[in-house]
Amino acid sequence: MLARKLTVAVLGLSFVSGSMALDALDNTTSNGEQCNMSTLFADYTAPKTFVRAATEIKQSVAKSELAAQQQATFEWLSSSRPSMAKAPTLTIELTHQDLLAIGATGEANLYQLRPDPRRYQVGVAKTVSVPVDFSTLGQFPKKGSALSFAHGVVSTGSQGELVWTARIASKNATALRIGFEKFQIPSNAELYVYTDRGEAFGPYREYGPNDNGEFWTNTTAGSQAFLQLHYFGSASDLADMEFHITGISHMGPRLLMANYVAPELAPKAFCSWNASCVENASCGSSSAVNDATKAVAEMIYVSGGGSYICTGGLLADTDTGSVVPYFLTANHCVSKGREANSLETVFDFSVSCNSGNCPRYGDGFNVRTNGSSIVATNRTSDYTLLQLAQTPGGTRAYLGWTTAEVAFSNNTSLYRVSHPSGSPLAYSEHSVDTGTGTCSSWPRGNWIYTQDTFGATEGGSSGSPIVNGAGEVVGQLSGACGTNLNDVCDANNNATVDGAFAAYFSDVAPFLDPDNGGGDPPGQCDLLPSGASCTSNGQCCSGNCKGKPGSRTCK
Repeated sequence: MLARKLTVAVLGLSFVSGSMALDALDNTTSNGEQCNMSTLFADYTAPKTFVRAATEIKQSVAKSELAAQQQATFEWLSSSRPSMAKAPTLTIELTHQDLLAIGATGEANLYQLRPDPRRYQVGVAKTVSVPVDFSTLGQFPKKGSALSFAHGVVSTGSQGELVWTARIASKNATALRIGFEKFQIPSNAELYVYTDRGEAFGPYREYGPNDNGEFWTNTTAGSQAFLQLHYFGSASDLADMEFHITGISHMGPRLLMANYVAPELAPKAFCSWNASCVENASCGSSSAVNDATKAVAEMIYVSGGGSYICTGGLLADTDTGSVVPYFLTANHCVSKGREANSLETVFDFSVSCNSGNCPRYGDGFNVRTNGSSIVATNRTSDYTLLQLAQTPGGTRAYLGWTTAEVAFSNNTSLYRVSHPSGSPLAYSEHSVDTGTGTCSSWPRGNWIYTQDTFGATEGGSSGSPIVNGAGEVVGQLSGACGTNLNDVCDANNNATVDGAFAAYFSDVAPFLDPDNGGGDPPGQCDLLPSGASCTSNGQCCSGNCKGKPGSRTCK
């Protein structure tokens, strides 16, 4: 039997993770030793199962009302903008390497570009340094006049308030985001971002959505955006109002690919830039994902010098008396506080079945949130649980979950919706495959190995929840492991790999299962108690067996 290189792909590109024999049916390891599959799991004890079975459906502010609010905000901001003819424009310059990184160099085969090894890069984030300190303004401008100030223009609004407006631009950008640090404005001041095409987001108040002075604005489509601050106080209190513009994120064509890719290049694909096996979630899917379509969102966030896309979804907790916007994604997507702070989620990004083309980013209205914080994260099982800074509007589902282990349950059917390559919601079906080879950095148990049976995932799908037939979350997407990772449609040689929710439940239980203290209800656990000797997590009531080999105890 030939031993082949087995590689692991995290959002598209692959790196060598180990060398092993792939003919699992031969039961032979790469060093020629025989493996008795009937005894392989003989000492394995299934863990106690915790189920948060009921997905919660919550109706917040209706989507139509949110759209109407945005339209009214846009009209108000536009009418408040003074002449910007002589105003400076804050811009950034991209290098050729920047353009290559985001697929914006004009290559004819743009649709063939693939994401970087970790995440699907859609933009470049450039550092700028523009302090905006209103303590130096002195006095308000006279009504009807405008003054240049802090890389913008100050004027007087219709209610006598101080208005500061600045223009941000980046040549050929498909969309923009603006980053802030040291953001501190009084409670009677509001900052907004908007464009001439009708988008308007905000207000950003006091210390920003993360309440720490650091955030990025919502994404606005196009190469130009306006910042506008309205201050309803007196000139004597201006000393308390300042912030620094510290970054501009230039989004490239991967966020707005419909303008750049001809549909005939890939006539069988969902969107022209997707692989031919990617399927539109609106063209028929299992009832298992009915709720997931209301819970899953496209993620846009800044990391280092780039802007990236992943997928994630809302999770329910056992406290039905309140709603906490917990949001599950992958550790390789978001693992640092600043990445979480920069997160924008976009819900309801879908397209009707058999639509002639996929929508451009920014077309129509999508429910969004801005900002988040990390609740728990770990490379093992590749998970991050976030708490969104805002509760998303519209009709939202907070998905139920189960700790029932499926990693060793061969042929179990699983289901997913995600945003492959940043496309509208796509649908895929998977079957647990306990016979396929594994990548050494992703051991089975901490990860779930499946074979695609319908549809597929791509860069941008990472972090998307995978659910069982009851719609309960059992994990989230890490990537692929196989020998032909350049072809996401090759289900015979590539396995899809998800971090296993059951493996890390003990880390997130204090948040998702607060009613039970993250553990079993009193008197209902027949496994080992805290302090007892153990050899595996599944032997403990807590699901947590830790310590050195030979001296591990239940925690």
